[in-house]
Amino acid sequence: MSKFWVITKQVYKRRVKTKSFLISLLFPVLIAALIAGIPKMVEYFDSTNDITNIAVLTNNPVYEKALAQDKEHFKVNSKITDKKAAQSALKKGEIDGFVTITEENSTVSAVYTTEETAGQDILTRLTEDLTTTKVAEKAAIYKITNDQLSQITSPVSVTNDLESSNQLTNHEKDVMSAAVLILTLVIFIFVMSYANIVASEIATEKGTRIMEVILSSVSATTHLFAKLTAIILMLLTQIGFYVICGAIVLIAGRNTEMVQNVLDQVAVFPAYYLVLNLLFVILGLLLYILIAAMIGSMVPNVETVAQFIYPMTILAIIGYWGSIAAANAPDNILVVIGSYIPTFSPMMMLARMDLLSVSTLGIFSSLAILALSVIGAFFLTVRLYQGNVLLYSNEGLWKTWKTSLSYAKRK
Repeated sequence: MSKFWVITKQVYKRRVKTKSFLISLLFPVLIAALIAGIPKMVEYFDSTNDITNIAVLTNNPVYEKALAQDKEHFKVNSKITDKKAAQSALKKGEIDGFVTITEENSTVSAVYTTEETAGQDILTRLTEDLTTTKVAEKAAIYKITNDQLSQITSPVSVTNDLESSNQLTNHEKDVMSAAVLILTLVIFIFVMSYANIVASEIATEKGTRIMEVILSSVSATTHLFAKLTAIILMLLTQIGFYVICGAIVLIAGRNTEMVQNVLDQVAVFPAYYLVLNLLFVILGLLLYILIAAMIGSMVPNVETVAQFIYPMTILAIIGYWGSIAAANAPDNILVVIGSYIPTFSPMMMLARMDLLSVSTLGIFSSLAILALSVIGAFFLTVRLYQGNVLLYSNEGLWKTWKTSLSYAKRK
């Protein structure tokens, strides 16, 4: 047991002190802080709150008066009354644009001329102001009172009444779809990072032939368990760091609107969903770590790690893209099938589950398949590792895999 902890501590300390681990630890926090701060940054630098200087060219002064009254958005230069003067003022930068309003056969149309492409918010505001003015003018012509006009133009209110208590509203679905995409991206990054760490850790010792010296004093099984324990401790360190950061943010910002929105969104889900999310994430990472350890034991040297680990990378990519599909079409037949395949379910079933698009039986069935796959991968990895660590083959993954299986059968 002492040898086990010696290897575990050595690998753990060496890995957590590397710059790459510190960067991987802090980078997601910085990204999360940036994402949280983007709305404030946009609000601070948003130019849409600035008043737009315009000129209005029209034969009907009612429209010019209406835009001039919208002092919150527009400042009308009433001295400019013709197109030539407006074009000259635009080129000199005296105005941001000019509106040409024409009336023909009771139809009102407007063209907003600018040097650069106008923002959609300005066009929307012009449309609203001009439409309101036109409606009010027509109402006066047809002798329609304000109350009658309000009754005519008031929109019909349509709401969605959910009979089922386990369904999300459209807004909640949009929010959860975005959250699922972020969560599955994090899982994908974790999978690729730690799979490469495991494979490289084992391949480095094989490539330098240090493995033969190590196995002379410790068994292959103990060596594997120590390596895996160190990597899992690294993973738990990183997850623990994020949990602490999240707790600090929730406590410090518990009275802010953003945190309250997050808590309200989480409150929609049953309490055990958090545990299920963690189980899918942890079991999924364990499965890929075990597969990476198995592949790493077959790699002849560290230079060929990327080549050997490529098929596993493809599986992880399919799982990630499957989660994107699940966020948009959780009931698609391919998504449903993929959410029960162990290499895909940590991302695809998680997406379907968080969108409340799968039954409790389906969730636990997928989780059970994943757990059994982890157990199977564990025993298979242990069995193959004993022969693979001293197997040096440059024949590629599949031929090395066959050779590895033949060695395991002999034992």
